[in-house]
Amino acid sequence: MRPTEIPSRLTAAGAAAIVLTVPIGASQAHAADTHKAECMTISFIEQLVTTETKDAAPVGPSVGDVVITEDAVLDDQRNRIGTNDIKGIIIKKDAETGELYSFSASEYTLDDGTIHVAGLVNLTQLAAGKEQKLPAYGTGGRYAGKVGELTWTLVSETESLNSIALCD
Repeated sequence: MRPTEIPSRLTAAGAAAIVLTVPIGASQAHAADTHKAECMTISFIEQLVTTETKDAAPVGPSVGDVVITEDAVLDDQRNRIGTNDIKGIIIKKDAETGELYSFSASEYTLDDGTIHVAGLVNLTQLAAGKEQKLPAYGTGGRYAGKVGELTWTLVSETESLNSIALCD
C-alpha cells in the first residue's frame, strides 16, 4: 500500500476517537485516593469481514464518504473472540497537508463484555502505518464503567494489531 492510498475501510477507522468526558466529583476524587485502580489490557488482531462504502463525489476517499464495516476480533492464536461494528464518515481534508480525517464510532462485542470507541482518526497517518491512540469506554460485562484507550496499528488493508487498556 502506498502512503498516499487510503483503503476505503479506513473511513470507518476501525475504531475512532471521540472526546469522552467522564466527570469526576469531589466524592469520586476522594474515592480514587483510597481505591487502587484496577487496570487491564486486551491485545488482539482485528480483521475485516464485511464492508459497505457510500462514496461521495469525487470518486475515491473524500469528504462525505461513509463506510460501515464488521471486523472479527481474534486472539493471538487467531481464534475469534468477538466483533467490532464500525461506522465512519470522512469529515475533513486538511487544506495545508491534504490529510483526511474520519469521525467514527465502533462497538467491540467481546466474549466477556462490550467496549465503545469513537472519535477522530487521521486516515492518512493510519494508512502510512502510524499508530493511532483513541479513547475507549467499557459499556458492558467485565469492562463496564472502565475508561482508557485503544492503540491501533494497521498492518495491511484488512488487518490491524490493537490493544485496549482500561482502568476503573
